[in-house]
Amino acid sequence: VNLVRREISGIAPNEATENETVSKFEVMDGAPGKGDLIPVRFHLSGLDVTPTFRNVAGRLSVRYYLKLVLVDHEDRRYFKQQEILLWRKSLG
Repeated sequence: VNLVRREISGIAPNEATENETVSKFEVMDGAPGKGDLIPVRFHLSGLDVTPTFRNVAGRLSVRYYLKLVLVDHEDRRYFKQQEILLWRKSLG
């Protein structure tokens, strides 16, 4: 599982996109059996992440994605990418 930050800046058609892998996690070694559920918890306190920003002044977006790669016992690879929303809880 990879945590990826995607920053998009500029105005179309001159947008610039930058992808950065913030962290990589190996969840398990070996292939899961059919129907297995694997709970995962990520601690983000030690990572350099910011809240998700969408279309700030029409010029900037910062989004985060979880990219999952599964490898089965026959070495076939399955890919899934899902956008996640990060926010900061207000203090006080």
